[in-house]
Amino acid sequence: MPKLKVLVQQTKPPKVTTVGDVVSRETLATGIQVNLRILDQMTLRKRIGPIEIKAERTYRVSNPPGVITREAWDTIKEALQDREAVIFVEGEEDLLAIPAILESPDNAIIVYGQPSQGLVVVTASPDTKREVREMMNRMTEE
Repeated sequence: MPKLKVLVQQTKPPKVTTVGDVVSRETLATGIQVNLRILDQMTLRKRIGPIEIKAERTYRVSNPPGVITREAWDTIKEALQDREAVIFVEGEEDLLAIPAILESPDNAIIVYGQPSQGLVVVTASPDTKREVREMMNRMTEE
């Protein structure tokens, strides 16, 4: 987390989004300013205790495992307009990094956990958005 904190301090991104409970907890504990946290109160498919997050806006959405619902996508898009928000997902938030990347302004940072590996940090840009769209197209073709 110290590297992420330095990255955020140095680059001053327009938005920082976390997807996942562990990364959301850790950024909260280390004082990293996050604009949007997306979590399902589960880690490795196991229910964990509630996270106390104070945000200007709180959203609740349904998003079953393995899909991205229109409701979840639209909520992410709306929440990114807020200064500080949290989205509690009933179901699974794993794939919601995709709309977070695609809907974020350029130079925003999106962080999600890769179990047993660490953190993945993505900077939104036209190139990363193109790559994510291409990946989504491949997924929908299969």
